[in-house]
Amino acid sequence: MRAFRRITAFVAACCLGLLLGAQAGCDGPREDGPARLLETARRAFLDSQYLRAETAYEHYLQAYPAGPDRLEAWRRLADIALDFRESPDKAATLLEAAVLEFAGDPATVADLLTTAASLRFDRKAYARVAADCRAVVDLAGAPDEARLECHLLLARAELAQRNEAQAFARYEACRRSDLSQAASARCALAQAELLLRLERVNDAEPLLQELVATASLAPALRAQAGFALGQIKEASGDKAAAREVYKAVKPLHPNPLVVDKRLELLDN
Repeated sequence: MRAFRRITAFVAACCLGLLLGAQAGCDGPREDGPARLLETARRAFLDSQYLRAETAYEHYLQAYPAGPDRLEAWRRLADIALDFRESPDKAATLLEAAVLEFAGDPATVADLLTTAASLRFDRKAYARVAADCRAVVDLAGAPDEARLECHLLLARAELAQRNEAQAFARYEACRRSDLSQAASARCALAQAELLLRLERVNDAEPLLQELVATASLAPALRAQAGFALGQIKEASGDKAAAREVYKAVKPLHPNPLVVDKRLELLDN
């Protein structure tokens, strides 16, 4: 395993050289040693000396393929690419390259790919979003939070391309997966909201009712579902049912004044 990690670290270092236009290999100066080099990089980053920090972190990755702080270096280089160089594409590519050397750490791989996928989404690179997120969704040992985020990102990418049927299928796959109840509920709420957009009220209403009735879910999520349910009742002309729903979700809502406003409008 140690030999494998050294090989993947070397491969990632070569990728870094290609990405940044740096000379491949590890021929840079080594006189400072890894600890001092990292300290230089960290201080430069905190002082907003991003070019100096970038150079130091690049050197660390190329010179120390078995260094214990390589993940920090990859992430900081991505931060610099995004915030200083204003290149989300480069930041995402750096994060994807870092995955090569953390194959044995599902949580880290999932975090890197999820962050990269989010950047790809902002750039409308939907094929890359799909590749990164499908890898996370299918990754054994990936945290629920990352898998959920990727399910939602995959659906958003489909919606951005006006593929409502595929987005619906993604929400359904999320709901039927082995995610926690809380994570699955977020997909159910998103699915219900999509059904409302498609004017499939009769399909959305049971989902919303189930979410409101599940006491173990987060109050804010239940309130959001209940608010949507109340609006359905309003739209159908059933003010009494709408009023009942709003009163039931008011204690759950993070801003009860919003619910009070709906109730006030119903009385006019």
